[in-house]
Amino acid sequence: MNWIPLEHLLDQTPTSRPVTLDPVLEHAELRQRALRVAAGLRNRGVARLAVHLEDAGELAIALLGAWRAGVTVLLPADLQPASRARLAHQADLWLTDQDGDAHLSELFAEPLEGAKLDLDQCRLLLCTSGSSGEPKLIDKRLRQLANEVKTLEACWGADLGDACVIASVAAQHIYGLLFRLLWPLCAGRPFLRRAQPFSEDLQLASRQHPRFCWVASPALLKRMGDNLDWPALRSVRRVFSSGGALDVEAGQRLQQRLGQLPTEIYGSSETGGIAWRQGGALWQPFAGVQLSQDDHGALRTASPCLPPGHV
Repeated sequence: MNWIPLEHLLDQTPTSRPVTLDPVLEHAELRQRALRVAAGLRNRGVARLAVHLEDAGELAIALLGAWRAGVTVLLPADLQPASRARLAHQADLWLTDQDGDAHLSELFAEPLEGAKLDLDQCRLLLCTSGSSGEPKLIDKRLRQLANEVKTLEACWGADLGDACVIASVAAQHIYGLLFRLLWPLCAGRPFLRRAQPFSEDLQLASRQHPRFCWVASPALLKRMGDNLDWPALRSVRRVFSSGGALDVEAGQRLQQRLGQLPTEIYGSSETGGIAWRQGGALWQPFAGVQLSQDDHGALRTASPCLPPGHV
C-alpha cells in the first residue's frame, strides 16, 4: 500500500489515491479542502473546534484542516443538549450537520500552504462514555494517534491490502476514529463515508467491493442472522470488533459462516489499543505495550499510545 504517515497527509499530493467512495474523494481534493478549512479557521481566530459529522470524509477534512491551523479538535460523542451544555466552554465553534452550527463549506477560504503537521502540538480531545462515572475529556497528541495507526498497519496491513473499510460504528469515538478513518487514510485504503449500522446495510455495501473488511461492534455481530448471503460475504479480509466483549457463541457462528473468527480489540479512550485476540485465545498485547498489575490487582499499561512516561 501507499503509506503516508499521519503527519505528512497535507504535505504530500499523490496523483491518484482514493480516500472515500460514494461519492469518491481523492487525496488531492481532501488535501486542498483541508487547507482551505485551515485558512478559514485562522481567519475566524478559532482556537478550539467541536466537530460532529456523520460523513467520515468531511470529518477527515475538518480534522486535518484544524490541525494545520493549530486548532485543538474536540470530538463530542453525541449532540444531545446535556452533552452540548457540559462542553459549551470547551469550544469556540461547533462544526456539525445541525442547523445553527457552522458547516464545512462555510469555512472555506484561500488555502494555506501544505505543511507537515506537528506531532506534539496538534491535539484531539475525546469524550469517554461515562460508563464508570461522569464523562471526561481525554487529551491526545497527534503523536499518540500516529503511533497507533502504524501499529495497526504492522499487524494487519498485509492481510487487508486494498480492502475497502466498511464500518457500523461512528468515527466520533477512538475505535471508529482509528480503524474507520485515520488508519485507512494513512494506508491509502478506501473507506465508506457513512456508517452501516444494520447487518443488511453492511451486506449491501460489502457486495459492491471485491475486497473489504468490517469495523463493527459486538452488538451488531451478535445480531447477524441466517438471512444474509454468507457465501458472498466470506471474502471479507478481516472482521474487527471492539466496544465490549464479543459473545463466544456469536464468534463461533461467524467462524462457521465466514471461515474466520472476529478480531477483538481491547482498549479505551484513555489508553488507546492495549491488546487483541481471536476466539477464546489469550489477549495479545500490541507491539510496545507493557502490561503489569498494581498492588490492588488492577491492570497497568504503558505504551506508545500514551504520553511519554505516562502509566
